[in-house]
Amino acid sequence: MKSLSYIDVFTPKNLEEALELLDKHRGELAVLAGGTDLIIQLRKSQQKAPNLLNIYMLDELRYIKQDNGTIKIGALTDFATITESPIIQRHAPVLAEAAATIGSVQILNKASIGGNIVNASPAADSLPALYVLNATLSLRSKTGTRKVAIEQFYKGYKKLDLQSGELLTEVSFPAMKQNQIGMFFKHGLRQGDAISVVNGAILLEVLNGYVKDARIALGAVAPTVVRATESEKTLIGQRLSEDVILKAAQACLTSISPIDDVRGSASYRKEMCVNYLYMTLWQMMRMVNV
Repeated sequence: MKSLSYIDVFTPKNLEEALELLDKHRGELAVLAGGTDLIIQLRKSQQKAPNLLNIYMLDELRYIKQDNGTIKIGALTDFATITESPIIQRHAPVLAEAAATIGSVQILNKASIGGNIVNASPAADSLPALYVLNATLSLRSKTGTRKVAIEQFYKGYKKLDLQSGELLTEVSFPAMKQNQIGMFFKHGLRQGDAISVVNGAILLEVLNGYVKDARIALGAVAPTVVRATESEKTLIGQRLSEDVILKAAQACLTSISPIDDVRGSASYRKEMCVNYLYMTLWQMMRMVNV
């Protein structure tokens, strides 16, 4: 790996100073948070690495709070904090479940939710959960704040709706209702800290035994995380049964377009996607029908 000793690192004292630096050096700075992905990418890249804006010391971007039914998470909040947060465990357990799988203890304590979002890996484990929670991103710049739905934030592989001079500062979403249940699943090539071959999250709203609303998001099977809309349509208005969940799992194939890579073939990913959807829906069916 190459040395990065030539890089200049700007370390602002507060958010306003960070936004000033981003505005002054538009397009010239990469934002460094936990660095668990960025530093590896810079060392491996054949391109000259950009200078860095180190925001890791900005504690004002570390928080989890509930505000009138909305859960708000500061962009620098690490995944260990998210996993252990009573607010997340109670109001967004599907995110707590996903956050716990991000990596080793060291990664969980260092990696931030904002970094996981902006890194834009289609295999990022927090993204399917944030998709089904209908998360909104707050993008701050020197001139104001812009809010973008997470599904609109990704424009293609590693392409973001993030303008020059903007910084992701907060992730927010509605607290889950009492009649909603959510589950996350992940398939890697080994137990432990493996990158996902397939991952996903399901959130169901059930009323009087029938599925009122269904949201399913799948990762690592397309250039970005995708919603399995045909699977969702198959579930809505139905009482969960073996036949219904099998049809819903198989319907996901219309929403995904996986590729062959070192972690698995496209056909393997398709099979795992259907299997994991079926297994997760089966568990949810048991929870609903008790």
